Amino acid sequence: MSNNHQDHPVMGVGYALAAACMLSTMNMFAKLLGSVHDPIEITFYRNLVALIILLGGLTLMGKLALIKTKRPKAQFVRSLVGTVGMLFSMWAVVIMPLTTATALLFTAPLFVVLLSYPLLKERVGLMRLSAVAVGFMGVLLIARPENDISLFQIAVGLTAGFLNGMVAICLRWLGNTESTATTNFYFLFYGLIGTSLAMPFIGDMPTQQTTPWILGLGIVGLLSLLLKTQGYRLGPAALISPISYTLMVWAILFDYFIWDTAPAIPVMIGALIIISSNIFILWRENRKTRNDTKTG
Repeated sequence: MSNNHQDHPVMGVGYALAAACMLSTMNMFAKLLGSVHDPIEITFYRNLVALIILLGGLTLMGKLALIKTKRPKAQFVRSLVGTVGMLFSMWAVVIMPLTTATALLFTAPLFVVLLSYPLLKERVGLMRLSAVAVGFMGVLLIARPENDISLFQIAVGLTAGFLNGMVAICLRWLGNTESTATTNFYFLFYGLIGTSLAMPFIGDMPTQQTTPWILGLGIVGLLSLLLKTQGYRLGPAALISPISYTLMVWAILFDYFIWDTAPAIPVMIGALIIISSNIFILWRENRKTRNDTKTG
């Protein structure tokens, strides 16, 4: 029987490109909303719209049973980490240019390497640790005072990257026991409950101006999840994963055309260093997997 991951790599790349575009568009909507709404509100509205669409789609397809989980505690932990990570991600794109925030969010795979041994007991070699060190040199380049990025902004962006890395660890922990729809449902559901607790104190009703942005935020956010999942189903991870770095292209375009902001050269060099480190880590992991398969 043929393997779908190998049968349709071009289609997989297409889905991955679309997923990156949708994710960057979600960040753009979040930044627009940041002028009138708190990051907690933005996360609440994003989860609300996406959850309604997801439940509606599962109901229409007769697959509502997919929301049943075999690992409720694991889903709660993943949702908690993911929700806090999304809060910091939204915060990051609100308080700094999209290009800079996107570059800092790319540190997530670097944190995955650092966390793999203490949390998953996965062996991490010197080459990958060296790539992590090089990647954080890129962060230092972005954090230079002349880039007009404060240490506080850097801290918010790195915290978002760290928590997104923790989400990847949680997904490895969950393994293949849960479907994508199940995991996405609990992520949105618990995230909605958690952020709703703050809404009576900080929440503002959407206005005629912000309602389309909120709808767009939820729709493209859910689309990015679905498109990314489909991309990985149709193409090998080594081919699909690096395509997420096209987020930087969209971030630059949004910054320039919407906020009339061009990234500083050191920021772009720092982003390139971080991305290059991530690609090297991915290459080493893929090579290790192939070698383990041959010797196994």
